[in-house]
Amino acid sequence: MVLVTVSMIIAWEFIVAMFAFLLHVIPLKNYYKNIVKVQLFLSCGALILGLFAHFYVKMNYDSGIFSGSRWNEGGTFALLVLLLVFFFCSLLHYVADKKNSQNKIETFLLKADEYKIVKDFEYLYMPTVKNYCEFDRGIIAFSGNMPDREVDGTFTCRMVKDGVYECFEYKALSGENGKLSFSRIKQIIIWLLVAIDVVLAGIWISQDPNMHIDVVSRFMPGLSVILFGTMLIEILKGSKGLFPKIMIAFSIICIIIGFKSFFG
Repeated sequence: MVLVTVSMIIAWEFIVAMFAFLLHVIPLKNYYKNIVKVQLFLSCGALILGLFAHFYVKMNYDSGIFSGSRWNEGGTFALLVLLLVFFFCSLLHYVADKKNSQNKIETFLLKADEYKIVKDFEYLYMPTVKNYCEFDRGIIAFSGNMPDREVDGTFTCRMVKDGVYECFEYKALSGENGKLSFSRIKQIIIWLLVAIDVVLAGIWISQDPNMHIDVVSRFMPGLSVILFGTMLIEILKGSKGLFPKIMIAFSIICIIIGFKSFFG
């Protein structure tokens, strides 16, 4: 059982790390050259660990070593399907990047009044695109770090198609660094808590009495709900329309419920 628990925790930590790289929470040298390789490597590693965990449970479940735990063949299969989805998305990203690799990298120096940030809820169907901005040459889609508002800055991009650019790196000019540093610290804290929550979830599923399950069972659900609400707010903040506002209100309720569960 320990092998399955550790394997699944590491697999999900790989996925957490993958999204942290995609959203620029973890820095990466030569980002636009290496991100697709890192994404494919981490998703492939997670899939291999998920396959091992699933088949280990399938072959040894009748032996009784999983009695008392929540690990079972159906649960590991569902997790495996999710890991497979992440892997295929990473593979598609890798293939698309190879296809677009001949498009040159460009760096735009834009003043605050030369572009307009658009936070459109319709773009949420694209997992790596947070928001975009409009400027005189078309649209810049942000896959990671981006300004909270229109400020002077440089945008390192690659053209995906005519008039559409994917921004790999954004840097504000002097005078905005303090605000961005605070935003980055907030991102790091959120993703560290996500990494901790993944470990707690694995321990909770294992139901190992030696791992203070009573404490984990009290703390993990509330933390998960708080993180869900927080990340939903981060995605939706600034988006226009009634539905995003309803979802933000729902997120705030989730956060309140999560904190209340610590004292319930």
